[in-house]
Amino acid sequence: MKTRLTRTVERVEQVFWTIVFSARKQAGERGVLLPKRFASKAKIERFLRKTMTPCLAKRVIGSLDLRRIRGRLAIPVGDGIGAPPIVKARVLAAAGRTATVAVWFAFDRDDRFFRVYQLRRKADGRWIVFGRHPLDYPFGRAGGRRREPSVGCCAPCVGSS
Repeated sequence: MKTRLTRTVERVEQVFWTIVFSARKQAGERGVLLPKRFASKAKIERFLRKTMTPCLAKRVIGSLDLRRIRGRLAIPVGDGIGAPPIVKARVLAAAGRTATVAVWFAFDRDDRFFRVYQLRRKADGRWIVFGRHPLDYPFGRAGGRRREPSVGCCAPCVGSS
């Protein structure tokens, strides 16, 4: 189970960087244009929703800081090195269809950090992320409702598991 949960976290982190690194054509200092595959927020959200809940996908879109340049979506000019490699993972809690996992990342020995993910198993058996510290902290107990839902969370994220 731990391996499947860790792979889900890897996939979620990689999805964000897939969008960022797909932007190739720079439009001056204002931004880098996204390809047609990510030509609208709806397309980006649909891509993100394969691995996360709708409200988390919308918050990730917000963190992309999208802008329009000559009628096309673009991201700010910047540099990124991609998804950090996972060094260690630990299942903090698992009950039924939900699990809480702490994951340690590191680009090098001196630069370690961790995040806590709350995952839910869908009906088809796939795991998706519906919470990530610091975005959705504090989590409730696994299998239960979250104590303080984040502002703007949708009903599927807050209520049902």
